[in-house]
Amino acid sequence: MTKLDENFSYLKVLSGGQTTSLQDFGRYGHQDKGVPPSGVINFQNMILANKLVGNAVNDAVLETFISGPIIEVNANEALIALVGGNQSYLEILNKNLTIRSGRSIQLKRGDRIKIILGKDNLISTLAIYGGFKVKDVLGSKSTNPSVKMGGFNGGFLEDNLNLPLNLNNYEGQDRIVLKYEPIKEITQFRVILGPHLDKFTQNVIEKFLSTSWRVTKDINRMGIKLSGDVIDTSSGRDMLSDGNQIGSIQVTLKGEPIILLPDRGTIGGYPKIATIISSDFGLISNLKVGQNINFKKVSIEQAQTISKETREKFDEVLSSVTKI
Repeated sequence: MTKLDENFSYLKVLSGGQTTSLQDFGRYGHQDKGVPPSGVINFQNMILANKLVGNAVNDAVLETFISGPIIEVNANEALIALVGGNQSYLEILNKNLTIRSGRSIQLKRGDRIKIILGKDNLISTLAIYGGFKVKDVLGSKSTNPSVKMGGFNGGFLEDNLNLPLNLNNYEGQDRIVLKYEPIKEITQFRVILGPHLDKFTQNVIEKFLSTSWRVTKDINRMGIKLSGDVIDTSSGRDMLSDGNQIGSIQVTLKGEPIILLPDRGTIGGYPKIATIISSDFGLISNLKVGQNINFKKVSIEQAQTISKETREKFDEVLSSVTKI
């Protein structure tokens, strides 16, 4: 085994958890080559986590999906912050200490942390001061495990993996966000209908909007399968493949809706009945297996108004971040 330079700052993965990966805003402009954008599922969580440690908003973060890793600090100092659901927190194992979501904390060499997602969310985001020392691939550090691209060796965190850090000129300082109120539960997503409404009857569309859909165990960074009433897709069996957009809800030949996530295929041949508006898409991070959700139709104009209101509220949250 190669001996590491004592001045080399890194996080050591003691236990990789289930599906934690390095993500940023994603790599766009390459879907025509078959490369999905990847990137974080909840942009606001990434921006807030980076703000809490003093990073640029697009610095890559660790996105924990389903279950969290255990990590050991191998640096003289490190400032980290977790942003997630109401029950998410960091457990500092060697100090018997817990740090809630929405604040940063100074760590020392040898500190061991575990990311706890809690029962109220699917995804949490961890940022560290200075970010991770990883090369960009097509303009992004985001990981796409399905094609082994980006991040750390192109995959999810694994046991005994070292995550190199950018800790030059360390000036980390604890921060807390005063107006942070994690969402406790999300039950409704607003959608714009289409683009393949000609493949569904009006009765089928109304059934889609009135059904209470259950989040199944079939979840990964490509998509979330829902269960409920079967949707008739007999009119969409002869359609040509076209581009897949993040947040689109495609319906399989078995009549099962799937919400498309950042690692989705760039094209698909299933008809898409609706797309979750951008303001609501990040709320997917607050889902949990077995819960029920429904969809509410909005117009493009309504979605634009919601987007403006959402940005204004989030700006207030960011402005409330203060040093402690």
